[in-house]
Amino acid sequence: MFRHDGHEIIAVIEGPEAWVKHFSDQIGLGLDSGWMMELTHGEGKDPMGPSSDEPILPGPPPDPSRIPAVIREIGSFDPTQNSDATSPPDLDENELKIFISEMPEPQIPPDSISMDPLTEEWLRLVMAIVITEHGLSSLTPQKIADLLSERTALDEIAVSLALKRLWASGKVDRILTDSGHEYAPSPSWIQVYRD
Repeated sequence: MFRHDGHEIIAVIEGPEAWVKHFSDQIGLGLDSGWMMELTHGEGKDPMGPSSDEPILPGPPPDPSRIPAVIREIGSFDPTQNSDATSPPDLDENELKIFISEMPEPQIPPDSISMDPLTEEWLRLVMAIVITEHGLSSLTPQKIADLLSERTALDEIAVSLALKRLWASGKVDRILTDSGHEYAPSPSWIQVYRD
């Protein structure tokens, strides 16, 4: 059996040992990319019957020398090193307010059963942008109301009530922090804006 996980290629060659070796060499496959295993059920043995032999495990025997070693001194690993290269950009609220103010009004899904579908779509849009573009996992009602202040008449109370309804329907999670409640959207609920 020969496999290449990068391209999801798996090739199984069955036959006599000499023929399998010859054929795999001809097509450029070596034992570095696969293994050979004897098939006992093809030699007249009953594959379902009892066997006194030890079972043969598939694959090559373990080779610890092929596992790359990562050696560090205890306490020397710094998880914050190079974190700036992979971290999302900081949330610039003014820039995001301008961006939201220039967006078209979100489309209300035809199958929506929400009591206030337009408010729900604005909340879904803001949370999707903040999470996918800026890496924040949750927002306070006040921050959401501030981001929508240029575009809608929703204040903190209206946003808070709408988020509580969404929490009751399972579309957002409520998180208790030292500064109060924050809300994190369900991934499936904001998927429409990720696609």
